[in-house]
Amino acid sequence: MKRLWPAAVLALPLAIACTSAKDKARADSVQVLATQQKELMAKLEAQKDSLTKVVGDADEFISKVDSQVSRVKGLPKRKRKKNSESGIEDQLQARKDMLKRVSALVQRAQETAKQLAEAKQREEDLKNENDKLKSQVDADALRIAELTSQIDQQAQTIALMQAKVDTLDITVNELRATQSKAFYVIGDEDALIKKGIIVKEGGANLLIARVGRTLVPARNLDRDLFTPIDTREVHEISVPDTARRYQIVSRQSLDDADVPQRDGPSFRGNLRIKDIDKFWAPSKYLIIVER
Repeated sequence: MKRLWPAAVLALPLAIACTSAKDKARADSVQVLATQQKELMAKLEAQKDSLTKVVGDADEFISKVDSQVSRVKGLPKRKRKKNSESGIEDQLQARKDMLKRVSALVQRAQETAKQLAEAKQREEDLKNENDKLKSQVDADALRIAELTSQIDQQAQTIALMQAKVDTLDITVNELRATQSKAFYVIGDEDALIKKGIIVKEGGANLLIARVGRTLVPARNLDRDLFTPIDTREVHEISVPDTARRYQIVSRQSLDDADVPQRDGPSFRGNLRIKDIDKFWAPSKYLIIVER
């Protein structure tokens, strides 16, 4: 309600007669003051209306915000008072409820922002780690490529060396086979002399006959007249008749062999070689004469 005393003040100077300049000056001052107060009252009313509109707009905005916030799950529920005495009390309570929900929402947003920041940091850490792993993988791939190249070169070298080894094995086997080859022949004296395998040398010349001549291998021997053997496999020479006596005419020694019966340079039975290297060292040709 507007006050009426300024109007009374305005009417008062009109009823009083101003008889002096001093009273007139005073009346003018009062008139000015009344005019200023009227202007201030008008401004105050305008500000009040403006403030009321601002408060109304704020309430409307708050209501909209509260409506949106209320949709978020997990926030405090609005407290409703029954039999409230005034709308202002309801508004205050509603604002308090809204502030609680806004605070809860802000707290949740802060937690989410914190989790998001942690997730981003984790993502950055994983990215850095991934970059390191990628660099390591690239380095490993380069190293593997180098090792693969080295392995290929080594494989080629090994293949060449294996080929050489195979060739050497063949050569060695051929040499061993050649070294292990031996030849023997068994027969009576006349037959062996006739074949040119043995000859008689030395002895005294008594015009009619030469006494004391010795049987020795011929200088040039024909392999086709001998039986070939592999000394690595054959360790025994079988004679045609174990009851007859035989004698080694070639350079081998009976000391390097075993026989069932020995009588000086002659023996009976099969000839068993106990040390092949030592037995065949003097000659690869074994000549046995039947006595």
